[in-house]
Amino acid sequence: MPAAIFASRRGANVLIIDSAKKIGGTLDRAFGQISAAGTTLQASKGITDHPDIHYDDIMEISQGKADPNIIRLCVDNAPTMLNWLLSGGLIALPDHPVTGEGLGQPGYSVPRYFWGANNGKDILAVLDKKIRPELNSGRIRTLLETEVTELLTSDAGAIEGVRTHSPSADHSFVGSHVLITTGGYANNPELFQSMLGQPAYTVGTYPTNLGKGLELATAVGGQLRGHDLHRPGTGSILTDYKYPAEILARFQTTPQLRQPWEIWVNADGQRFIREDEPSNNERARALLKQSLYRYVIIFDEDILRNAPPGLPEWSRDKMLEHFQSHPMFHRGDSLEELAQKANIDPIGLAETVKNYNAGVLTKTDAFGRAHLPREIKQPPYYGITHLGHSATSSVGVTVDINLRVVQKNGEPIPNLYAAGEVLGSGVTLGDAFTPGMMLTPALTFGRLLGEKLPIKDS
Repeated sequence: MPAAIFASRRGANVLIIDSAKKIGGTLDRAFGQISAAGTTLQASKGITDHPDIHYDDIMEISQGKADPNIIRLCVDNAPTMLNWLLSGGLIALPDHPVTGEGLGQPGYSVPRYFWGANNGKDILAVLDKKIRPELNSGRIRTLLETEVTELLTSDAGAIEGVRTHSPSADHSFVGSHVLITTGGYANNPELFQSMLGQPAYTVGTYPTNLGKGLELATAVGGQLRGHDLHRPGTGSILTDYKYPAEILARFQTTPQLRQPWEIWVNADGQRFIREDEPSNNERARALLKQSLYRYVIIFDEDILRNAPPGLPEWSRDKMLEHFQSHPMFHRGDSLEELAQKANIDPIGLAETVKNYNAGVLTKTDAFGRAHLPREIKQPPYYGITHLGHSATSSVGVTVDINLRVVQKNGEPIPNLYAAGEVLGSGVTLGDAFTPGMMLTPALTFGRLLGEKLPIKDS
């Protein structure tokens, strides 16, 4: 939407093609969290900030895994974009901006992160107001419930238009520039698995986030990146093993809210991180290394009776009932029986529990865990399977510093650009949660292209 608005204001004729029933993408359901250094909001609170500090913070939070060129382009241009939204009526929450730090989540060194009371809907309301005059002028037209099926190329390999399909007709359109802003692929389980080699355990993102932009770009020689930057979080308990499945519940894995009494083991029955690790990003990165992003939370009868509830909204009776009937809940009268039911290695589990119990007695845990309240030794034994998942798409189209889609040799494909999650969340987040760095780059790069792309006479 910003790309169309700013191109239209410069006199361009813009066609927005969207497979959804309306424009706006995920803004009607997104949290709407954005961040920039040098906003009028910061100035109103007496906060001094600079894009260089923003850049350094992002690269530190992402451990250098975010793309430095893309981050530099974003932080230098984001203040203008966000100030435009603020001047257009976006109202931040009263106590904002904030650093975004909390509950094991790293934040910025300067408060610059904010959103409105109605989350993404507040940003969408501003964009709707801004785009209306351009739609009324006829310079922007929309073609909705329509799929782009092919990018049209010249004999020289330049992109010169698109071919579309809708229930009513197929058409071809010629244009000076084509901008792919199709979002991610998290609602396409088959593509998700092909990108990451792991199942798409659950889907809950925008219905049209099917990865079409990646398909279009690669069909004309574009390259993908970010396969190694997926971030599954610490997972959820799903309704069943028929993926994608619904989220049933989440065991409380944040130690700042509940210290762990249990241990977490992988398919080999081995622990892979200290369960009281305070950093969300470190816990997520540890799970990323486990087969199928799967682990089992292990405990015994003593812990079940005495620990604070791991599922605080559930009664004890409800939990016990699920151990009788639910495929993600496992119970065994011995560790060997539990391992068999939970599909983990019994020898590995027995050795892990033995070593953990020894650490509890000596207060010297092998992983450095500090909270060691009880041994795991009183049958029956229990396990709850957690599966890591994400609503974002780490893999995306590779672009250069001008947001041109590039080929394997690094050369740009003429007239083809990309912005938003189609670039892949990994390019702006790394494999961490970096505050505001999904929506901010999408808006910023859209405006930048709308302002910079050469406008040819109609």
